[in-house]
Amino acid sequence: MLPSSWLSLLSQPSQGNLRIEVRGARSNKGVVLCSVFKDAKGYPDQPSLAIYKSRLPLKEGQVFFEVSALPVGYYAVALLHDENEDNKMNTSALGLPKEGYGFSNNVMGLFGPPSFSKAAVLVKEGAKTVVPIALRY
Repeated sequence: MLPSSWLSLLSQPSQGNLRIEVRGARSNKGVVLCSVFKDAKGYPDQPSLAIYKSRLPLKEGQVFFEVSALPVGYYAVALLHDENEDNKMNTSALGLPKEGYGFSNNVMGLFGPPSFSKAAVLVKEGAKTVVPIALRY
């Protein structure tokens, strides 16, 4: 029979961490909104369905998010450089973004955001997965 300390380790789900490194901001105005999604539901434009949400100010055109204790699996990250801090993507009359944005794997969609599967990154057990994202304007 296994000792009780081993049994508790076996029953815990395997976990890993994400470090999201955001660079390329055109200014330090406002904040960067970060949403991490476990699946395609709500990705990327319904942050209320994200498993992790945060907002941090920029410093020297960059910011770093640390997300710990995520169950092993695939995740997609969506970012918005919310320069005017109104918590939404501002667009032109043609519907083009006026504020910076980015996705994990630095992928872009043809006409709109990329799919969850193209943006997905794997969080491995006991590892820190680094996700560099360059903001686009």
